[in-house]
Amino acid sequence: MSSALEALLEGAAPIEELALEVARDAYPTLRVREVTERLDAMADPLRARGLAGRGAREQALALARHLHEELAFAGDERDYHDPRNGYVNEVLERRVGLPISLAVIWMAIGRRAGVRVDGIGFPGHFLVRVGALEGADPTVLVDPFHEGDLVDPARLTRLAVHHLGGPERLRPEHLAPIDARTMLVRILVNLKHAHELRGDHARALVVCDRLVDLTSAPTFRRDRGLHALALGARLAALSDLDAYLDAGAPEGDAERIERERARLRRPIDPRLS
Repeated sequence: MSSALEALLEGAAPIEELALEVARDAYPTLRVREVTERLDAMADPLRARGLAGRGAREQALALARHLHEELAFAGDERDYHDPRNGYVNEVLERRVGLPISLAVIWMAIGRRAGVRVDGIGFPGHFLVRVGALEGADPTVLVDPFHEGDLVDPARLTRLAVHHLGGPERLRPEHLAPIDARTMLVRILVNLKHAHELRGDHARALVVCDRLVDLTSAPTFRRDRGLHALALGARLAALSDLDAYLDAGAPEGDAERIERERARLRRPIDPRLS
């Protein structure tokens, strides 16, 4: 499953193409070229405005006006954990999404309009940064979930209080751009959570597959095994749970997984098959 995505990562594909490759897991007939052409058309009005030579604040305001007023993109505050909010094709169709999926749209449209937009992995609430660090004009932080509002120091303090527990916990790395792989992992973790909330083990397992491939993290191997178990795939579940325990699971969790593994190793009663 991962070969196409890894090839795109190695080829430094733009983030929207990476996110669309993930979306093809849930939408196998998705045509990536059609979606990217749609993004091209969305960016056309901005190209004519010559934003590339403007200051970062002016660029951010122009992007916000275009995306959130003219194109009506918005954060989904009604059903935040709807899995569709994590798939970029659905976000383009429905014009609502999560902070990180809307950030993908900002980055895609910004690049097409000659504007540098970086993803900022602020904990709990993804942001974007507009402008180039090497430019004379200072960069600006933007909240893509809330109509592209600029994140001033007061707003940043509120975000730090809500998501970090206080402004004193804010660290430089919280406001640093993240690479494509890290951004993809965060998109996938959101999707995993959304599918798990709905008890959709099949889709959650596919997302865990991606996470295992991208990170090799034992916890994602564990979760993939638990979803396989819920779907009745005993051998796949046993393989993943064994690997999780062999990697040195924390004591409390190891006991829980040992119980599941012991249950899996018991022979199936033929009378129940």
